Amino acid sequence: MRYAVTAMLCALLASPFAAVAQTIATSSDTISSSTNQWYREGSSEPISVRRERIRGYRQQSSELQQKITALGSTANASVLMPVLFGVGVKDISPNFGDPRSGGRTHEGEDIMAVKGTPIISPTPAVVLRIGTGETEGNYVYTANPGGETFIYMHLDRIGEGVISGLVLGQGSLIGYVGNTGNASGGPAHLHFEIHNNSGAPMDPFPRLTGELSLQEKIADLSAILTQTSDRITLSQLLVTNFRGTFIAALAANIILPLSIVDALASVPAAPAPTGAGGVLPAGDLDIDSSGALVIALQKYLIQAASGAAAARLAGAGATGYFGIITKAALVEYQVAVGISPPSGYYGPVTRAFIAAHPLGASQTPASSTLPAGGSGTTPALTRDLYRNVSGEDVRTLQKLLNAKGFTVAPAGPGSPGNETIYFGPATEAAVIRFQAARGITPSAGYVGRLTRAALALP
Repeated sequence: MRYAVTAMLCALLASPFAAVAQTIATSSDTISSSTNQWYREGSSEPISVRRERIRGYRQQSSELQQKITALGSTANASVLMPVLFGVGVKDISPNFGDPRSGGRTHEGEDIMAVKGTPIISPTPAVVLRIGTGETEGNYVYTANPGGETFIYMHLDRIGEGVISGLVLGQGSLIGYVGNTGNASGGPAHLHFEIHNNSGAPMDPFPRLTGELSLQEKIADLSAILTQTSDRITLSQLLVTNFRGTFIAALAANIILPLSIVDALASVPAAPAPTGAGGVLPAGDLDIDSSGALVIALQKYLIQAASGAAAARLAGAGATGYFGIITKAALVEYQVAVGISPPSGYYGPVTRAFIAAHPLGASQTPASSTLPAGGSGTTPALTRDLYRNVSGEDVRTLQKLLNAKGFTVAPAGPGSPGNETIYFGPATEAAVIRFQAARGITPSAGYVGRLTRAALALP
């Protein structure tokens, strides 16, 4: 039944419908030093104007109307997760209606995901419009059942072959997760909107309740790999980030695309992330979880030492029970490293980040004592540091910057006394200011040999 509607819609498919140019209004940045997120979302145009514009996209030709009519008059009560891998419905929390600059509110759901992950259509659909806007970045608008319009923003790139007028089946490629437009420099994510038949935005979160089965995900991926411009690179990216998913598929006797099989053989498996005392958990964890996996997570959070909540967890110890103290420490860690939403849920997004940022003795600097009044012991920074790395030496870097007057953040994570292990945009900006003041060129925020030497000076 899943592909029955697709077959009916494809019978209507004719020549692609021409795209129409669009101008997107620009809004000012919304900056939050406490979360290291500094991107802005959406359009500053009046909501009535935007509604009319969205309605107009659906009313352009009789041919397009026939395709849209074939979608049906009933909207899908449950909408599938549009990010194909790495994100489940438990990994998101509502952010529709959150305040934005200029008195606006957030009109969609931000879904944090690995850059380059395929995005699929959650329902049968017709592509209304594709393009690039100053705020939206690379975007795709689709007509969906029940007169609704779905919008996908900030794509790394639009899916190959996705053009205006194209009929999509459920699971068809839309594009790839990115951070283009006014999300540039921020974390990769999909900004996903749903508008009703009058063009008014609706909260996607309550309806994002469905997930494709593993068999369906692999089937959709097989189709995507036939149309992507570089299936080898895409396969390697997916295996690097979601190896466990493909191993599970093999265990379930699901046939994998050949390029995925090749990538499993050629891409080295990442070592299991460890904290002080063991391998970190591979499964999802939340309130009332218990056992050895929780102990491993608690030890990691204690070693990460992101703030007061981690200190409370250290006082309680790694008990093996995931209660409110552990959840608070996980929220604190997610805020410190820029994982959004910081929900305190240990799922694929947090797992992927921790896997890329293991903690260990090798990352601990020889000393973390800051110089007092130009004297004392200056900690050694022994490796190059740059955006997205983590470790105790990053905390040392932030302490040095704060002590020298190049404040990472005025309050919250990164501020004096609240330094973190994560090198994010705020740390990079402080490094750039330090480099410019010391005449280090290029002042690009990369902490190399010259910058390390300058930081060691009183």
